[in-house]
Amino acid sequence: MTLTHLEYEKLDGIALITLNRPEKLNVLSIPMAESFIQALQDAKGDAGIKAIVITGAGKAFCAGGDIQEMLDGKLKSWGMKRYLWEHLQKVPLLMEETDKLIVAAVNGAAAGGGFDLALACDVRAASPDATFISSYVRLGLAPGFGGCYFLPRIVGLGHALEILLSGKEVNAEEALDLGVVNRLYSKETLLEDTLAWAAEMTKWPLPSLKVIKRGVLQGLRSDLRSHLDYLSSQDALLSLTDEHQGILSRFQKK
Repeated sequence: MTLTHLEYEKLDGIALITLNRPEKLNVLSIPMAESFIQALQDAKGDAGIKAIVITGAGKAFCAGGDIQEMLDGKLKSWGMKRYLWEHLQKVPLLMEETDKLIVAAVNGAAAGGGFDLALACDVRAASPDATFISSYVRLGLAPGFGGCYFLPRIVGLGHALEILLSGKEVNAEEALDLGVVNRLYSKETLLEDTLAWAAEMTKWPLPSLKVIKRGVLQGLRSDLRSHLDYLSSQDALLSLTDEHQGILSRFQKK
């Protein structure tokens, strides 16, 4: 697998994706997006992977889109549409389709599309010096990478609109209070602690974990009756898995 602006490795059942363009604060490029898709598809299809952790190399998580490309006119009119729809936006769509836990380890600034990328993850950990900025409005743009979709679902409508419309910088402590991040870890141990947290959350049978994530997402856009019908069907299938039967067998032996 040939990857550009991205590193990908597997560590004891966890796939680690590192945005690797530190000299440009890991700004999003088309090659990075295509590499991201390759890595996600590999992790999604690997039965040995139970969680995916995303972080950034260097001092930033991701600074969003490339301002220089905007200045050069590459991201103008249909160039912007193609950049987003044909490349970048495929990433959050694939993340949603991936029935495995996706965790952000936000090691510094997450701005614009970088903020959106962190929001697209299922849960987030951050270092105390992490910052979150929906910087689109500062550029006369709107969140094109999922921020308007994900943020209200995480922090509620009022908080989301304040963050999105003001372009304010949200520090790590405020992000924790708002629920933007779930955990704060020291800068020195962020990745290590996040990997351990991901492993702890995914120690249970993978079929069950996958159904729970899919069930939560289905429930966000469904009525109660449809949701319960979906989960009862899924539990009927889970009751037949080797994992469930093995657990019952161990209970019986006790």
